[in-house]
Amino acid sequence: MALKPDVSAFGVSDSNSEATVPAEGGVDGVCGDDMSVHVGEGPEPGDFCGKTITHNNDLDTTDMLPTSLTPTHYDIHLRPNIESGHVAGSVAIDALLNERVGRIVLHAKTIDIQSVTVYLQSAVVASVGPEAISYDAELETAVIELPAAIGGIANVPERMQLIIAFTGVVSDGMYGLYYSKYRDRSGEISRMLVTQFQAKCARMVFPCWDEPATKAEFTLSLTVPTTFTALSNMPVAHTAGHGALKTVYFERSPRMSTYLLAIVAGELDYIEAVSFSGPRTSSGERQPIVCRIYTPPADIDKVQFSLDTAVRVLERLVDMFDYAYPLPKLDLVAVPELEAGGMENWGLVLFRTVRLFITKQTSLWIRQKAVYVIAHELSHQWFGNLVTMAWWDDLWLNEGFATWIGIYMTDQLYPEWRRWDHFVIEDRQAALSADSLRSSHPIQVTIKGSADIDQVFDSITYYKGCSLIRMLSAHLGIDAFMAGVRAYLVKHAYSTATTSDLWQALERASGIDVACMMHSWTAHVGYPVITVDDSADDNVLQLHQHRYLHSGKPTPDEDRIVWWVPLGLMTSEAEATHEILHKRSGQVEVTSNARWFKLNYDNAGLYRVCYSRTALQRLAVAIRQGELRTVDVVGVLNDTLALVTSGYLRTSALLDMLASFKTVDGYVVWQILGFFLENLFLTWADRSETIRNQIRELARSMFAPKAAALGWTHQVDEDPLVARLRAISIPRAAWAGDTSVINQACLLFTEFYLNPDDKPFHHDFTASIFEIAVRNGDDINYARVCEMYEDSQRWHLSEDHRMAALGAMASSRNEKLMWQTLEYALSDHVLPQDINIVIGFMISSHYRSKHVLWKWFCINYQRVVDRLGECSALLGHVVGTVIGEFANEDMATEIEAWFADKRTTAFDRTLPQSLEFIRVRAAWYYRDKDDVSQWFSKYA
Repeated sequence: MALKPDVSAFGVSDSNSEATVPAEGGVDGVCGDDMSVHVGEGPEPGDFCGKTITHNNDLDTTDMLPTSLTPTHYDIHLRPNIESGHVAGSVAIDALLNERVGRIVLHAKTIDIQSVTVYLQSAVVASVGPEAISYDAELETAVIELPAAIGGIANVPERMQLIIAFTGVVSDGMYGLYYSKYRDRSGEISRMLVTQFQAKCARMVFPCWDEPATKAEFTLSLTVPTTFTALSNMPVAHTAGHGALKTVYFERSPRMSTYLLAIVAGELDYIEAVSFSGPRTSSGERQPIVCRIYTPPADIDKVQFSLDTAVRVLERLVDMFDYAYPLPKLDLVAVPELEAGGMENWGLVLFRTVRLFITKQTSLWIRQKAVYVIAHELSHQWFGNLVTMAWWDDLWLNEGFATWIGIYMTDQLYPEWRRWDHFVIEDRQAALSADSLRSSHPIQVTIKGSADIDQVFDSITYYKGCSLIRMLSAHLGIDAFMAGVRAYLVKHAYSTATTSDLWQALERASGIDVACMMHSWTAHVGYPVITVDDSADDNVLQLHQHRYLHSGKPTPDEDRIVWWVPLGLMTSEAEATHEILHKRSGQVEVTSNARWFKLNYDNAGLYRVCYSRTALQRLAVAIRQGELRTVDVVGVLNDTLALVTSGYLRTSALLDMLASFKTVDGYVVWQILGFFLENLFLTWADRSETIRNQIRELARSMFAPKAAALGWTHQVDEDPLVARLRAISIPRAAWAGDTSVINQACLLFTEFYLNPDDKPFHHDFTASIFEIAVRNGDDINYARVCEMYEDSQRWHLSEDHRMAALGAMASSRNEKLMWQTLEYALSDHVLPQDINIVIGFMISSHYRSKHVLWKWFCINYQRVVDRLGECSALLGHVVGTVIGEFANEDMATEIEAWFADKRTTAFDRTLPQSLEFIRVRAAWYYRDKDDVSQWFSKYA
């Protein structure tokens, strides 16, 4: 399943119990100068090697079903009433009875079981009605009490069957079986039926063992109106008509987890192509697999690019895994209302429309995202569907790997996009940011109960998981790494696996003790900062590793882990070497004529580097002279930003370096510079008008010349990343108050509004122009962009630009319009999945908007919960966005108190993380307020 990047900078670790830490006021220099680091002996390598890796022992197994029955096949029939929303259903469950039982416990939520007939060895042994069935709302189970105990006589598994009749309802949220609304060719509202079962919502549609390890085969039939196209994981076997209705029977599936079963039914159209991705024929050629993309009929002309991409990706994945696509067909469906960006149901992959509707008007950035999400979801057809994590504590096996494959495949298809460079500034940063908090969690995460499952679909699981796969594959070499992956898939096909199973496969392929290397990374929270001391000997670098915390103050217990760290040392005179730091301290040599050195070549390692003052100054010279690749410049900048906000460095140390980065043309560098200045502004903005103006003036001095130099016109055959740099420089210059950019954007907006058929700017600028026009215009521009959102076809807006219009509505500085937009967000004009677009744009539109948003949220909290669902992951995203930009301890206390009597099940990880970020940002301000003020006074 696919997931606003968090690019906050991060805290700094303490040393061990004997180490000194940065003083409350910070230090004047950089790491290594004016700071004593006393290092204890630290563990030997064996102390961090996990020789036996198991699941987390903290799992509350009472949330898991008894193992007395093992289902092997479900034969499900569903008959939804499209008008009433009621569902009549039946399921025949073939199972193995493993022990004598007097009751049967299985998952069921929002369904009523009408009757249960139990067959044992083909004979009826029990038949019960509703009076014998009880429900546990917290555990989401049904308990079927049998008249007498059955089975267990021969002490061997016995074949049994349950015939269950039940009723249910179509869900009013985006989970279980629900309606997704769309507009047909005539502009009228129509509905399609869609399922979203991950992580634990199959139980909302039929009684089942709704746990990933309990795989079974599925046969499905569905009764729907004759005008509907019905889709599921497998091809249609046959169809039977009943007047205005029809029953569609699907072929039997292979063994799979319940969360991967899927249904879509509605008036749909499709385009198709053939991918040669099936099993090999006797002549060695791959058999054809029909790939289709289904959409509402009015949108079928928007998905050709996505279909072509899916075919290319599928064929490359087959080659990469050396394993045929496991099913006889592949359908992709554009779903207007979908909680996640994509959902990897086996053979029936669902996507938000913005991820499939790619036209000539689509911006380059959204096109890149589409390729990534398609590759991510299709890689799941093997890594997640064919082989599934045994329990949700190993979710990273699914999502971390699919994230890595998504980026890897995008880079293979479009190397000119340099997707890994972007990974370093967004995805990797999100992981480092979240994992530098005390409220973070290990990749192999403890699941405190079934209510905790949805919250582990987060940046740690996705992006730290991906970062570790990237680090490991770089160390092993891609050939050895993929050989291990292929062996893993073969061994565990149609079954489940754990992290240790993957390590064993990689060890056999590489001859390296992968479990030992990776245990500290997956089983423990956090990551290290490597402090470099080059003061004693010009040729020898003394290295020390400690846990890196946002707050900068780990306790001795928090700092007990020693990581296996690939150093990736490069110098002005030598290519990267591959030394490993596997103790608390170590040393490496550099040549005497090296003018500079840098650790973490290619940013492949998941750690921070803290250089001495001298080393950082030398790197600044090398950056100005263009000696470092963009990705390594990004590494220096990211680490320096992290050290600043956590207290290792004064903020003035980074402000002094800004001139060095001006000579770098890479858009990823400028993206980070923009993030830093925005973060500085948001942290300082509530304090005084003077500092707000000074920060904007600094930003304007950097981005206005860049925007002017690049202009508003993309050149033919231009590097795509130059186009991206132009696309981010223009809005940054406008944010900083560059009147020439603001005036031009407002002029172009007016021209486009008045002449919808003659767009006077490149589509890459659409979102920025909308936002600038509303933020700097009057009420007329607000009304106009609202009109564009509601009537997007008139202005020929692509789906991403329609969302940009919605976001632009939230960019007004007028407080009355802010309230109006927030009310609009809860109306039927805005899909629940898009509410966070409004909130995300508003939170960054003006320094006072976060206060308006918080006041609105407190007043309308129950309406937000009702709109999104109390247990929806979307609610957690909204909460994190609403409170995440404050930088004041008093606000953290107020927010904490406000939520004290609220049910926070859907965001009890997000809430403490957001509060921790607020306090870190507040500490940054109070620590460096005089330092920043003095710097601006000096350089004004």
